[in-house]
Amino acid sequence: MNLKFVLNTLGRILLILAIFMMTIIPWVIYFHENSILFAIEESIVIPLITGLLLIFLTRDYNKEIGTKEAYIIASSAWVIMGIAGSLPFWFSHTTSSFIDALFESISGFTTTGSSILTDIEAAPKSVLYWRSLTHWIGGMGIIVLTVAIFPSLKIASYRLFSSESSGIDSSKIKPKTSSMAKRLWGIYICLTVIMTIILMLGGVNFYESICHAFASIATGGFSTKNASAGFYTPFVQYVIMFFMLISGINFALHYGLLKGNFKNLINNIELRSYLGLILFVGGIISLMLYFKQGLPFEQAFRDAFFQVISVITATGFASADYLEWNQVSWLLIFLLMFVGACVGSTGGGIKVIRHVIAIKVIFRLFLQQRHPHQVKSIKINKKPIEEKKVHSIVTFIFIYLFIFFTGGLCLLATGLDPASAFSASITSMGGIGPGLGTIGPASNFAHLSNAAKIILPILMIIGRLEVLSFLIIFTPGFWKKK
Repeated sequence: MNLKFVLNTLGRILLILAIFMMTIIPWVIYFHENSILFAIEESIVIPLITGLLLIFLTRDYNKEIGTKEAYIIASSAWVIMGIAGSLPFWFSHTTSSFIDALFESISGFTTTGSSILTDIEAAPKSVLYWRSLTHWIGGMGIIVLTVAIFPSLKIASYRLFSSESSGIDSSKIKPKTSSMAKRLWGIYICLTVIMTIILMLGGVNFYESICHAFASIATGGFSTKNASAGFYTPFVQYVIMFFMLISGINFALHYGLLKGNFKNLINNIELRSYLGLILFVGGIISLMLYFKQGLPFEQAFRDAFFQVISVITATGFASADYLEWNQVSWLLIFLLMFVGACVGSTGGGIKVIRHVIAIKVIFRLFLQQRHPHQVKSIKINKKPIEEKKVHSIVTFIFIYLFIFFTGGLCLLATGLDPASAFSASITSMGGIGPGLGTIGPASNFAHLSNAAKIILPILMIIGRLEVLSFLIIFTPGFWKKK
């Protein structure tokens, strides 16, 4: 075990986190929230000193690492980030307990967007800024950012990227991982700036614009308003809708588009499936809202597609309470929670491409029943996929659903009703935010027991690391010496 490398990398992550926390102070001053200034300074000093000490004490670390170190860093980084990120909430008394602060922090970094705040607008605005910023830090992946900032991690960068398993499609960036990380973060920053400017042109002030840009591009969902996106004008809702949509697309495709590679964009089966599913489900719900609920057509269209895009990209913003819709709409929304966005995006969930492959496997199974001797490979974008990868994807889906069901049972044991328990489980794993029952878009998670508030952040981290990267460290074989 290259323990020095692990501690050094975690120290760098804490240092980056402390630097991001420093940006809270200008907002404290601007909003005259002097009563929490010392609390924010304390929140900054703890990760700053801890990070610097870890870096200094392990400065002679060996840069060569194996998969074991990469998995440990990926898993422990999100836990440490959650603890450090909870300090502004806890020290400023925005939350009433450390468990609540930890819940809000992990929900932010994993871009889940579930909240225990009962009155968001009553919270300090500087803390709400940090709350939105946690989305943005975690959206592309903290390890991706760490590798982009510290060139000295270049040798280990590919293993670290693979272990985090989100924000990028690591299969496309192996040769020049650190330089690609910088390009991806460049795209990420540009999208955030563009959205902020457009929202400001739409009449939203800079503070609220940047907070909602952080949450939209990272597909997080924290808003500065109790009514979430429903507080704003239709124009603003359409802007948020558009940026949620493009943030759910593989960032490698964004990069390819900048290089003029339109062919891959058009021929990408995952992108076509992603957009097609949104159009199909959004269209059905729009018609039901128009004919069954009696909403004006434009509002029916906007409300339906906003909620559909928000759920499939695992953002969690709400412009309407879908629990007030008919039960067919509920069912469609609930099923979308199992889909997820595209691989390599900031969105969560199982991911569209895995569902595409699973469907192809099912059709191949039926075909083989009729033609037992026929050999047919699974192809994606006209390229065959190795059977080993196909099996791993099917296994992943099975494990994902098993953990969802187990999480739902655990939440049932804490006293939640079935609709709330199982929807909370899938929304936490998928990084979606609101669910059904008592945790719908017009509600929050404040009423949950402390046990539930501990279970859900664990599910958030498991989902954020796409299950295997987190669970593998708990297997006996992982710790055996080779």
